[in-house]
Amino acid sequence: MRFLSSSCNALARGATVYLSRSTCIFENLAFEEWLFRNHDLAAKGEALLVWSNRPTIVIGRHQNPWIEANLPYLQEHGIALVRRHSGGGTVYHDLDNVNFSFLTEHARHCRPRNLRLIAAALNKEFGFNLTPTKRDDILLQPNDRKVSGTAARIARNRAYHHLTLLVNVDLRTLSASLRSSYLDKIETNATRSTVAARVGYLRQDRKDIDKDRVVETVVRAFSEQFEAVESRIVENVLDQHRFPGVVETYDELRGWQWLFGHTPKFTASLPSGVSVTVEKGIITSVEGAAVESKSLLGQRFCQKMLAV
Repeated sequence: MRFLSSSCNALARGATVYLSRSTCIFENLAFEEWLFRNHDLAAKGEALLVWSNRPTIVIGRHQNPWIEANLPYLQEHGIALVRRHSGGGTVYHDLDNVNFSFLTEHARHCRPRNLRLIAAALNKEFGFNLTPTKRDDILLQPNDRKVSGTAARIARNRAYHHLTLLVNVDLRTLSASLRSSYLDKIETNATRSTVAARVGYLRQDRKDIDKDRVVETVVRAFSEQFEAVESRIVENVLDQHRFPGVVETYDELRGWQWLFGHTPKFTASLPSGVSVTVEKGIITSVEGAAVESKSLLGQRFCQKMLAV
C-alpha cells in the first residue's frame, strides 16, 4: 500500500500537454498510441493529451461490436465505429465533449489521482458536485448521473489512463447509438459494457459552460502540479515526419481486421435458424439444416446476417 500511495501522490518535475486539432477518432487514437509508444517520459515528463471527435462509438479492445453498438443506426446517421487499444467498455464521443489521456510511467499510473484532479478543478471553478467512484467513473450529483467513464492501457513499463467527459450531449442520440438489437442473438465471453443507471452532462447544471472552458480548467489544474509544463498544439497528428509510424496505426484502426476481426470468439443465431461460430471475424462452423449453411463457412461475419 505504501507503493500505491507514493505513486498516486508523488509529483514529477516536468510535463507536456498536447492539444490535438483533429476531430477524427481514427487520427486521434493513432496519435494517442504514437505518444504511448514514443513520448520520452524521462526527458519530457508525463503527458496530457486533449482531444475531441465527431460523433463516434468507441468499443474496448476485447469487445463485440455487434452487441455493443446499434450498427444500423450508426450507418444511417453517419456515426463512426472504432475499436481502441485499451480495454473497458463502450463510450460515445461527439464534438461537444472532451477526452483526456494521461500518460505516465507504470509506477506512477494512478487513475484515482487523475479523476480527483478533474473533479476538484471543475467543482471549484464551476460549483459542480462531481464525485469519482471506485469504478473510476465520475458522477454528477445529485442523482448519480454518470458524466465520465475510464479505460487504461499498460505495456513496456508505461501506461495511459484516458476518459471521456460529457459536457453537452444529445442523450437520445447517445442512447440510440448504444442500443443493440442483437443482444439475444449472440453468445460470447467478450467484455460487456456496464450500463449506467443514469447518464448526465455538465451543461445540465451550468447552461453557460462549454468544452473550451472545461479544457482550460483541467489543463490549468494539471499544469499546476509541475514545475515546468510545455504545451503543444498539434495541427496534423498524422505528420509522418514528426510522428513516424503514426499513419500505419491509423490504417490499422480503420481496417476490417482490427475492428471486426479482433472480436473475441462468439456464436450467433441467424434468422434462418442456423447457428454460426465466429472466430477472428470469420465463420468457422455452422449448425442447422438451412440450404445456406455450407456456403457460410469461411465468410466474414457481417450485420446483414443478423437482420430479419
